[in-house]
Formats: sequence, structure tokens, C-alpha cells
Amino acid sequence: MSKAISLLLLGVALAVLPFAVQAAEPKFIGIKSCVKCHKKEKQGNQLAIWKKSDHASSYLTLGKNKAKEKAKEFGISGDPQKTEACLICHTTGFGEDPARFKKKFKMEEGVQCEACHGAGDNYRKKKTMKKIYEERGPGRDGDSPTAKKTGLIFPDENTCKRCHAKEIKWQGKTFKNPSYEPFDFEKRFEKIKHPVPKK
Repeated sequence: MSKAISLLLLGVALAVLPFAVQAAEPKFIGIKSCVKCHKKEKQGNQLAIWKKSDHASSYLTLGKNKAKEKAKEFGISGDPQKTEACLICHTTGFGEDPARFKKKFKMEEGVQCEACHGAGDNYRKKKTMKKIYEERGPGRDGDSPTAKKTGLIFPDENTCKRCHAKEIKWQGKTFKNPSYEPFDFEKRFEKIKHPVPKK
């Protein structure tokens, strides 16, 4: 191959590469897509557990008078349901490129599965999830190369403390958390944990 053709091909590859990388970024699919499988008893009925949690109503909470008063106390003017300082923790994927959201995704559904588990477009298929469960082993707590490859996160204390903290750091800014309470991870995790039952 001539040097000129090699350079031309290299130039094309370098021009296309950023688009290829960007296209690989998983999209947020929304809770309605997740619950197709995660509302069944044999899967652990994660939907019912989520619905009982404060996560499910986190966005709606911002519309209440108490939230508006709390926001004013902390110097937040305007509607908390439209304020960056509130939405970063009361919704899922706030601040992400709009192209990363599938049509079924609704911000108003609060802190959804993907807030803790990562955008689900690459791991949502039953075949992929089955492979992940098999890789993690009988206790479902081992590593999974497929989970890492597809972006599925198994949350830990640090995941929770992105929002359950006195101050939230986001995109170079620091926000005080007006609803902060001391966070006992073990105790709080008991309320929200939703494992797939062992077979």
C-alpha cells in the first residue's frame, strides 16, 4: 500500500473515531424498560421495592411546599423541579446529553434504576443479564466482565454517597444538601436492596 493511501486511511480513521466512541456510550432507557423483567417475583420484584422507596417519588417531592421552603432557606430561588442544585440528585441522568435518553425515559420518575446501576441500553437484554448472573456465581456477588463491558454497576456505599452527603460535588460545583441526614449505609441499604433470588 502506498504511503499516501496509508495516510489517507489514517486520516479517515481519526476523523471517524470520535463518532464511534460517542456512539458506544450507553443510553438511559427508563424504568418502564427495566421493569419488563424486574417486576416478577422470581426476579425479586425490584419494581415493588423501588415504588415503596423515596427514590420513586424524589422528583415529585421537589414540587411540594416543604421543598420550596427548604430551597429558599439554602438560597435556591425558583422552582426546585427546574433547578440544577436539586435535579442532580432528585432525577436520573441530569445534565447528560439529551441524545443519551431513549423515548420511554421520563425524568419525572425520579431516581430510577439507572441512577445507581448506570445507563442500561447495553445490558438490558435478557441474554446479557443472564450471562452477567452466571459470571457473578451462586452468591451473585462476584465480578462480571460482561457487566463491566456493558456499563452495569453494582452500587456500593460510594454510589449512594454521591447524593446522600452534606455536600454534592457536580461538574466543578459544590451544592449543600438541604435534606441531609447522617447516612448509615448498612441500615439504609437494607431498605432498598433488591437482589435476584438465588436458585
